[in-house]
Parts: sequence; structure tokens; C-alpha cells
Amino acid sequence: MNLKNNIIEVVPKLRNVEPGDIDDLFEWRNHPEIRKNSFNTNPISRNEHEKWFNEKTEDPLTTIYIACCGDVKIGSIRFENKDNKVIKVSVMLNPDFFGKGFGVEVIKLGTEKFVSEKHPERPLIAEIKKDNIASIKAFQGAGFKQSYLTFIYSK
Repeated sequence: MNLKNNIIEVVPKLRNVEPGDIDDLFEWRNHPEIRKNSFNTNPISRNEHEKWFNEKTEDPLTTIYIACCGDVKIGSIRFENKDNKVIKVSVMLNPDFFGKGFGVEVIKLGTEKFVSEKHPERPLIAEIKKDNIASIKAFQGAGFKQSYLTFIYSK
């Protein structure tokens, strides 16, 4: 914590994901607001989550950091090397911390840590639904710039 102009600022710290994080991530992933803003809006079963968690944590092309303030987990950020063309970035906050400005901090800190540790040669991209204004603003606030628009045709 930093004291600045008599206002306490909380700066999260990042650590690598651990097996003990599985329950928190499961709970966060199934929060209604997170499901609404995900490309797959269906609830995730415990079995699906365990399979996903184990695959991601064992995949050498995936890096997941947990953002903490002390012992409190405030969110996660994931970097996935997709098809050797781009590295996809995904952020998820603990719902208790929605609307408190932590999204920008988690994205900034996570991106800086990932770039300094992994030295990626591919662009980092975040795919966000157009109505997910909070995520759009958080990524913009962390220095990401809009580059492409994607249009989908469906009958």
C-alpha cells in the first residue's frame, strides 16, 4: 500500500497460478457478469473447469498470473500463445473488485511481467465483446490500442 495525498493506494502483486487457485477461478468464471461478457455465455461445470485448469496450467505456451493484495486474490490474467501468430490476453477480476479500477492495474502489471519474463516475439491481443465497456476501457487504460474490427455473418 502506498500513502499518497492521504489516500491509500493498493497496488496488487502478481504471482504464478497455483493448484490452490482452482476454486477461486471456478467461482469467478461462473459469476453472471463474467459469463455475460464471455464469448461462451454458458455456465461452466466443475468437471469442465478442472479439465480446463489442468490443461492451461500444464501448457508451456500458457502463462497465468494471479493478482493479490496481501492474501486477497483480486483477479487473474492469462497469456496464451495461439497458433504461433499471436498471444491472446485474457483478464478476469474477482467479482468483489468489479468497478474499483483494478482491471487496468492487473492488465498493466501482467503485461509488463509477461513481456519481461517471456520476451514474446508475437503481438499480444485481447478479443473483447463490443458491449463489454469495462474491459475495453481497462485494456485501453493499460496501453492496448484497437487494431481490427471483426464482423460475423450468421443466419
